[in-house]
Amino acid sequence: MERRRLLGLVAVGLSSGCLGSLPGATGPRNPPEAPAGEPRDTPEVPPVRISEVDFEATDDGRLRVFGTVVNDSGAERIATVEARVAVRGEESTRSQELAVPAAGSADFAIEFDFEYDAFLNNGDLNVSLV
Repeated sequence: MERRRLLGLVAVGLSSGCLGSLPGATGPRNPPEAPAGEPRDTPEVPPVRISEVDFEATDDGRLRVFGTVVNDSGAERIATVEARVAVRGEESTRSQELAVPAAGSADFAIEFDFEYDAFLNNGDLNVSLV
């Protein structure tokens, strides 16, 4: 009986250090400061950019890529949207030029000869401004 009581006290004594308190936070509370004389570079958002891109099937089952171009500048801009599609090793590139009004947006739609289902199963799409 004394042996059990002794083992119980030893077990409680050994575990009390582990259960005494929860771990505290480590590391700095604030992000590090920028190096002296070298301010952080924040990338600028270009005034004309693609804000949305999506794709769908046309009525005859071909691929259509569409989206919106946004102009945050104070003057109208001409933008060229280029869409590159690859399906099973075959590639096609098409572009569309848009007049995007100042502080406004314009929609684009580019159709390809690829079948929508073939693109959906094994296609690659890249849309950019050139």
